[in-house]
Amino acid sequence: MDKFSVEVRGLGTVSAGCVQHRGAREYQEDSVGFTPVDGDPMDGFLAVVADGMGGMASGSFVSGWTVRRMLEAEIGSGQTPVYQQLTEAARRISGEIAAGGSRGGSTMAAVFLDRSGVHICSVGDSRVYLQRGGVLTQMTEDGDYMNVLLGRVINGELTMAQAAEDSEKDSLTQFMGGGVNIQPDVNVIPIRPQAGDRLLICSDGVYNALSDKTLMQSLTLTAAGAAEDILGRVLARGFSNQDNLTAAVLEFREVFPPEEPQNAVTGAVLRAERSVYTCEGGSDHNEDSVFCGGDMFAVADGLGGHSGGGEASRTAVKYIAEHYSEADSPEEMSGLFEGANTAVRKLGGGMTTVAAARLREGVFTFGNVGDSRVYYFRNGRVAAQTRDHSVCQAAVELGQITPEQIRGSEDRSQLLKVLGSGERLELKRLPEQIAAQSGDAFLLCTDGFWENIHEHEMECDLAKSATPGEWSARMLKRLLLRTGNSGDNYTVICGMVTDEPEKPQVRKKSRNLLRLVISAAAALLMLGGLVAALVLLSGRGSALI
Repeated sequence: MDKFSVEVRGLGTVSAGCVQHRGAREYQEDSVGFTPVDGDPMDGFLAVVADGMGGMASGSFVSGWTVRRMLEAEIGSGQTPVYQQLTEAARRISGEIAAGGSRGGSTMAAVFLDRSGVHICSVGDSRVYLQRGGVLTQMTEDGDYMNVLLGRVINGELTMAQAAEDSEKDSLTQFMGGGVNIQPDVNVIPIRPQAGDRLLICSDGVYNALSDKTLMQSLTLTAAGAAEDILGRVLARGFSNQDNLTAAVLEFREVFPPEEPQNAVTGAVLRAERSVYTCEGGSDHNEDSVFCGGDMFAVADGLGGHSGGGEASRTAVKYIAEHYSEADSPEEMSGLFEGANTAVRKLGGGMTTVAAARLREGVFTFGNVGDSRVYYFRNGRVAAQTRDHSVCQAAVELGQITPEQIRGSEDRSQLLKVLGSGERLELKRLPEQIAAQSGDAFLLCTDGFWENIHEHEMECDLAKSATPGEWSARMLKRLLLRTGNSGDNYTVICGMVTDEPEKPQVRKKSRNLLRLVISAAAALLMLGGLVAALVLLSGRGSALI
């Protein structure tokens, strides 16, 4: 058992606890190491866990080499961004292992702390978890074939059941020793910790033995106490095939206020790159609807159990799509909701929630009715969000429950306002406005999405993503693993604010010729032949689903 405390300049005070055990195996193939970056208090701190791949020769040597070389990589020095330094170091070390002719391999998880926050790097299936506010979040994405299969589920190529039955789903697609072209999982935006946060860096011998709920219980203790408790719980299971295990816990005892970010450039023309996804989940039909066009975005969730829920949601977003040019101010967006309410009422029975946002002339205007939500992110963190019109939200405002407890409440579906339920909405809270900046992000979603994706998971996946599509895919994979795609309909719009001009669309010719098969083909060929090509055009525009 190792335990110590460090102070990282500009970040805070961190306590650490670490345990290792070979489990039921003959040899210990896990390795772990820590190193400070020069300074007093230190300017940075690096922790690395590596797991030599079982069944492969030299697993312990390769995991030890991985840890030692990562600690020697001088992460945090120079002007190169930390995520690039971590990526380059992992690739270089992986190349060294491959070039050395070793038949061994290793997974790896590393955490680097500096004044800007937490930087994470993983290869394979060693993991980093965050415990914050009673919620456990896996911060890293496993480098296995299941991750590939989940992408195919999102694209509609497979069902979740087919992915779960694939015999290769647990095979690693990324590992140290796989050459220089590995793709480490890193966060581009540093994650700012909060006092009381715990990070767990561990090999698969930990999380394969203990459930997330059990790990959560351990991580309510101090760093040293949590590490010891994890070890005790694993050994108490008495598994005859227990793998090697390593658990390093970092506890943020004190976190200093972040440095003030530089002022945003004013006068720039802002626009939003966006990604849209909607799915029926475990239902046989989708009552969610979505609009994404120009500078306006909207999602709606037809109320299940009410006749015409799908028609109600489609009517709401259709009205918004046709009238959003009138919604520049909070008052005007509130009027847009009133108009949508009238349109839904004319259906004679259907009801729906709605969330909408508009980015126009550098101002982000957003609001909701019901429990569909809008989130706005700045510097990688939630800066603002809508509040539900629900019994649970009222309980939050009375101090009876926390916002996080809404997800587990039996009353979470009891709504106080929806479109179509009354002659007028009479919203007491007007939509809000934020002066947008390049680098900001936003997310609109229905309850089938946010009930399964926590806010700090949104932040974590945003920190790793260069495009809205990447951000959306990371969160959707979490949702699929959590629900098996068997829950409610879910819809999400992910947007990233930029001041870069929109790139012109390039027309691309298909690589495949369209072969025409007709009964007179032989005669046509005798006359000189026929060649046809299919030209596929890709473009961007409005989407009304």
